[in-house]
Amino acid sequence: MPSLSPVRRNDVISELQDLGLTSYEARCYVALASLGPADPGKVAADADIPKPSAYTALRVLASKGWADLVVKKPATYRAKEPASVKAMVESKVEETFDALDRLYSPQPAQEAELVYTVRGSERVRAKVYELLRGARETVVIVSPTMGLQDAKTMELLSEAVDRGVRVRAICDEGAVGLLPPGVGIRMGNQVAFDLLVDDKVALIGLPDHSACGWIDSPAVASHFKQFIELLWSTSSPL
Repeated sequence: MPSLSPVRRNDVISELQDLGLTSYEARCYVALASLGPADPGKVAADADIPKPSAYTALRVLASKGWADLVVKKPATYRAKEPASVKAMVESKVEETFDALDRLYSPQPAQEAELVYTVRGSERVRAKVYELLRGARETVVIVSPTMGLQDAKTMELLSEAVDRGVRVRAICDEGAVGLLPPGVGIRMGNQVAFDLLVDDKVALIGLPDHSACGWIDSPAVASHFKQFIELLWSTSSPL
């Protein structure tokens, strides 16, 4: 059976994380692709992760369309063909950028709104924290699990709920248990980290928080809101 070298396997896992999978989800998909149909125990052993974590990761992979549950008892999963997964991811990215194209306004440089770019996970998280602390009316956050695995972000979302801010999130199954009570949740497979605060500040970043762009402009944010509301309306209720 074809196999990858340990170094190349780790590279592939890292690259899958860049697409929005968690480390365990990426490890499980690579293990499934190598093993063929397998139960969580075999996947856990091949992926070198705890068995309970493999159960969770495989369920999330199935919900995202990366794997199929082919036998319920005992639970047996099969990886979706990489070409099929690639087509699905490309389609979602294309849909996202099609929506952004509809929002884009090619203003002359002297009239354009200033978009701020932030690089580095600490600086990006600091900007997210700042925006969440300043929220007064609404927050919408769109992210795969990776972008929500930050305790401080969850704490600030909870504080926003407590002070009466309407907080909504569009995320995948793996992130549901991370979000605090009071957050409205819709299910969807996301590849970026998006944040809209009080319908006037918009932030778009990578799910690992390595870089983001943000703008404080009600005019631009109103267009971004249309995209966010489209995502909300087409996502599945929890």
